[in-house]
Amino acid sequence: MPNLAKQRKAAGKLIEFGMVRHTAEELIHREHADKDEHPLRFQGQGKILLTLAQADGLSQKELATRLNLTAQSTAEFVNKLVKKQLVTKEKSTTDRRKTIIHLTDLGRATAETETAKVPEFLNTLTDTELDQLTTILTKINTSLYDEINTANPTRFDKFQQTVANHIRDWFL
Repeated sequence: MPNLAKQRKAAGKLIEFGMVRHTAEELIHREHADKDEHPLRFQGQGKILLTLAQADGLSQKELATRLNLTAQSTAEFVNKLVKKQLVTKEKSTTDRRKTIIHLTDLGRATAETETAKVPEFLNTLTDTELDQLTTILTKINTSLYDEINTANPTRFDKFQQTVANHIRDWFL
């Protein structure tokens, strides 16, 4: 059994990482917003673009479900993407209550550009450190996947597929 003090230190470092990364991303987002640029990666709009790059022609409800977003947030993000001419909205031909979202050519190109980017903070690590980090995160993720599967096997299957698709499209 690992030392409790070491576990607490590692947990603190994970929390610190989350807070520092969130603040850094917020500052970068503000800096780009001042220049009228909008980095999309890993945020609501970016997640929608990446999801549509995997499965174009989803309804807003399907997007919300896949991304675990509220219907209101999804609609807001989609409307912003429409204004940027990255997606289009149309009523379903089979069910007029559904709004189907499609990527434009610009949206597809933007999604491809975003998936090619790697977070800058990883540049500070050596190849050996990257291998170690990957091994450690794989071990932690496997444990968390097991917890999700035990708690809700149906949700686990959908979640695991979504994560696998995003990872494949983002970085592989």
